[in-house]
Amino acid sequence: MWRLPASRRVLLLVATIAAGPLSVARSADRVEMSLPFFRDPTHTIDQVDRDARTAIVTSQQPGFFMTASEGMSVAMLSSSGRGPFDTLVRLEVVEILDGGKLLVSYGEGAAAAIRRGPAVIWRPFAGEMGSPENMAPATTKQIQALPDVMTTSAAGNEGLLGAVQAARAAARRAQSSNNMKQLAIAFHNFADVHNRFPPAVIYGPDGKPWHSWRVLLLPYLEQAALYNQYDFSQPWNAPANRKVSETVLEVFRDPAVEGNDAITSYAAIVGTNTVFPPDLVKMTSPDDFPACLGRDKIHFRDVTDGTSNTIMFATVDADRNIPWAKPEDIVFDDAFPGVGKAGGIGANHPAATADKKIGLVGFTDGSVRSVRGDIDRDTIAPFLTRNGGEVIDGDVLTVQGDKGSNRPQQPLVRIFKSDDGSYSFSVD
Repeated sequence: MWRLPASRRVLLLVATIAAGPLSVARSADRVEMSLPFFRDPTHTIDQVDRDARTAIVTSQQPGFFMTASEGMSVAMLSSSGRGPFDTLVRLEVVEILDGGKLLVSYGEGAAAAIRRGPAVIWRPFAGEMGSPENMAPATTKQIQALPDVMTTSAAGNEGLLGAVQAARAAARRAQSSNNMKQLAIAFHNFADVHNRFPPAVIYGPDGKPWHSWRVLLLPYLEQAALYNQYDFSQPWNAPANRKVSETVLEVFRDPAVEGNDAITSYAAIVGTNTVFPPDLVKMTSPDDFPACLGRDKIHFRDVTDGTSNTIMFATVDADRNIPWAKPEDIVFDDAFPGVGKAGGIGANHPAATADKKIGLVGFTDGSVRSVRGDIDRDTIAPFLTRNGGEVIDGDVLTVQGDKGSNRPQQPLVRIFKSDDGSYSFSVD
């Protein structure tokens, strides 16, 4: 899959006037306006009156202030009606109608571009969109100065397709982070109720691994009915537990990983001094659950390195295909390889460049962070133990451009103005 690197601007050829020459955004051009690039439409164009040069559009987000305000705006459309948004049109929201509908007007030069179908309508920000204090809306005069329509070249279409793919990848990464936060909340709720952390694995009376921490968290993941069907007197893969273990649960699935099998994309970090020590809970008989939970335990007081410095679970290599009910996780021992390598923490998400990957880790305080997909064992090891006493430097995990945050970067549409008064736009 081709991706648009965040560090590389794809310059799009655009018409400076309806039938005028084309220009390319040059490095000397200043950013006159900018707006977020959306992978999904904010509006749908329902009716077009070409004689009056007006259209009726329906808002997909009724009442959203930046897309439903009367006054000057811009619309991003698909020239084919099916592909990426490759055309930018200057328009005016004339009236806000009932039912989330808008009456818009457009210039004569945009008549051929306006068609029924999906669109993004947005009032741009003045200058470069950035921090909240630098997000003033573009003035009416700024938008009125734009040409009626600006369209991309064929090469530009590739850039927009890349931006769509980047936006979708960012959305998958955000959803995966949300899944991990739900697991962290369930982990904390379990600890509150049982006054202990869930064990990574419960061993059966035969000494084999029977039950996973993921099964124990089901009641705290709005899956109490499924939990009640699970038979703790038999192993996870016994016929009596097959219906439960083969149920697909999205909270355990990273959307960046293809397939819909009942696997897990998230695994605990299991090791002697981790949040999930091995061999902690063993059943003495088939009916020893839940009594077995009370014999040995780890709690927050045992995380002396600090909950914000201690990773408890992470994304797992997609190639492992671990059933979510199976008591199998990421083992932190002398052979642990780090991030992005077989047997280590999985790096399943694309980074800014195609040759880089990103992993996600959940800390014991409930936070989730992105980490570089090339971190070696020694670098990440201090974050995997709960009581190692190491000096922690969180910046060593940081993905460049994230600054420690898991917030995905939003692709931007930038409208440039040249010294000669012509306009162009780019997506990156």
